[in-house]
Amino acid sequence: MPRPFAALSALAALLCATPLFAQNAAPPGAGDAVVPISPALCGQMKQRHVLNPGAPVGCDRLRLLTFGYVTFDGQPKSDGEMVVMDAVADHVLRVFVALRARGFPIASVKLMDHFNGDDDASMAQNNTSALNVRPVAGTGSISLHAYGVAIDLNPIQNPYITRPGGKLKVDPPAGADFVSRRNLRPGMAEPVADLFAEHGFVEWGGYWRNPIDYQHFQVGRKLAARLARLPAAEARALFDRFAEKSRACVAASVSRGEPNRRSCIGDP
Repeated sequence: MPRPFAALSALAALLCATPLFAQNAAPPGAGDAVVPISPALCGQMKQRHVLNPGAPVGCDRLRLLTFGYVTFDGQPKSDGEMVVMDAVADHVLRVFVALRARGFPIASVKLMDHFNGDDDASMAQNNTSALNVRPVAGTGSISLHAYGVAIDLNPIQNPYITRPGGKLKVDPPAGADFVSRRNLRPGMAEPVADLFAEHGFVEWGGYWRNPIDYQHFQVGRKLAARLARLPAAEARALFDRFAEKSRACVAASVSRGEPNRRSCIGDP
């Protein structure tokens, strides 16, 4: 005859022996946070050539994001770190929480401190990043990464492409296999471009012609400068309104059957 109490005991023992999460591992989302920049981190960013002289925003207007993500082999990781402007921080965190929920793979999310502010080194490691006070590649103009309002996502799967002298140049070089965008593969930006746009990052480098920067999402330059000038609370309120407007624009664009969200690009 069946022995129900014995069966229940065996089931309980099995459940106790099989934890929901790996031993000593935090559940997904447990470390999701937006926190101020500590004096120690501020000093480290300056020492490691990330927060350089001429930075348009100081540490008081920056925030450290911590979050979990899913790797390309499907494993959860909880060591994601990124620095962005305070006005956009909550929206950026929501983007990466949504990416994790979708199972969108990310290779690495380390602060640019780990690479001494060297963008090439970061890209070579397929590192997703944000703040880095540097000029736009090949120009003297300051990058929107310097404001903390631009994000580079999986640089190998989403390379930066130029044509100097008519010859194709791919950065990082390991991204050469991803120049063609016809066959979408895990980690490529196209399936999540609308997600970034819905949170105010409507300008995607994949829309550009030369250069083409598939990894790059940003807010507009005029908006970035305005956010930096405003007091923190006003800047957050402004960006919240802009993100809401962007979300409505994305929905309307999709309903019209438009193939992309170029029509949503613009400053408030």
